[in-house]
Amino acid sequence: MENVMRKALPIPKAPREYHAPPPPKPVSWVPHGTIGNVNYENRLKLFANELRAINAQRSRIIKLSSRGWCYALEGLGKITKNEFTAAQKAINDCRKLGFLPIDFTKEDQDETRRFAGIIQACNPTTQLEQIRDDIDIMLRSLAESVTDFWQDESFYLMMCVEKGDIKELFQPICREYHVPIVSSKGWAPILLRAHIAELSRRAEERNLTPVLLMFYDHDPTGLKITKRFRKNLEDCEGGTGWNPKGLLIDRFGLNADDIEKHGLTWIENLKTTRGKEANAPWYIQKFGRRKCELNALFKNDKTLEAAEAICRNAIEHYYGKDAKERFQRKEENTKQSLSEIYDNPVWHDFSENIDQLIESFSEKEIRKTQAETVFKQETELDVFIDDKYYGRCPSCGWQFNYSRDDVGKLVRCRYCNASMRLKWKGEKSLGAVSNG
Repeated sequence: MENVMRKALPIPKAPREYHAPPPPKPVSWVPHGTIGNVNYENRLKLFANELRAINAQRSRIIKLSSRGWCYALEGLGKITKNEFTAAQKAINDCRKLGFLPIDFTKEDQDETRRFAGIIQACNPTTQLEQIRDDIDIMLRSLAESVTDFWQDESFYLMMCVEKGDIKELFQPICREYHVPIVSSKGWAPILLRAHIAELSRRAEERNLTPVLLMFYDHDPTGLKITKRFRKNLEDCEGGTGWNPKGLLIDRFGLNADDIEKHGLTWIENLKTTRGKEANAPWYIQKFGRRKCELNALFKNDKTLEAAEAICRNAIEHYYGKDAKERFQRKEENTKQSLSEIYDNPVWHDFSENIDQLIESFSEKEIRKTQAETVFKQETELDVFIDDKYYGRCPSCGWQFNYSRDDVGKLVRCRYCNASMRLKWKGEKSLGAVSNG
């Protein structure tokens, strides 16, 4: 009987323990959701405030693309590579909803995505001032544009960087040394390679050694691009007619020594945008499963200064520490040779005449504005009323109440401030009869 009962009602040897379900995981720092969801929009507000706080920590505000912000946030340890898509969406949703300024990110570098041919009527003085400013800029840049800076030089430098954000950071420095700079946005397209070939060919024809300075991410892809760049140029030799054997290719960053020296953030993974781990045994053996993106340099003012120093040192390595002063002397010599142009009285006469035109049109605009203001002040709208219905402003349609005592008075609409003269409807008919 006992055996039968055990088969029918088995009694466990030890009582079962109850385990409560695990608590839910914390939500991602990056908001996930869709516009219209209250919780998502509340989290977007907090997210926007965080971005503003990060931006405010830098005394030099440099606009980043939404993608650039992702790299900066990754460098700060806020997100990982597989959260880039969500972070970009959250940033753009903040801009749509007004939690961040609509121009919080920098303008798209692709000019085909901008309107062309916009014509907007404006004050003539605006255009006259623009003409005057254009002439001033032309005169200031005339000497620079005709100076042969590379006479008696040994090298001709070009700079190619991986990201547009870095291009904007380095461009003012490159301008000081007259170094052309471009962003390849990853692997260089064929036309960019052709442009490098053409610039290098011109340099070699003048017995200058062409130098391509490269600044790319410290990750498997960034190192691979700079390592294979000469091969990429050789692949286009049939189309360009130029061989890159005489080209010096110098990857001046971002290098492991710079990362350690300036305390940049190593990202402890090699995940790609799709969330997969990069397969690069050669890289892992040397550097481990970690990387550093260029945007880590945007972390704070010190890292920005470090980036500028890296750029300046790379240029002066070839052009010399006295390069700026040497180029300035060449430009000044050119300016002196153009004294006939600069000293020509036509520029002084032009400046005086255009200032007179600006002053003349400004006075006309002031008088016109005053006349329009007077006209608006004297304009009043006749509103015919009776004792049956509410009145209605003929300007905005806003209803108003009145009494017989208001007939003949000049009043203002509470909504649009239009001046209204209240008249009795009978006056309209009497006027029509008397006119007839």
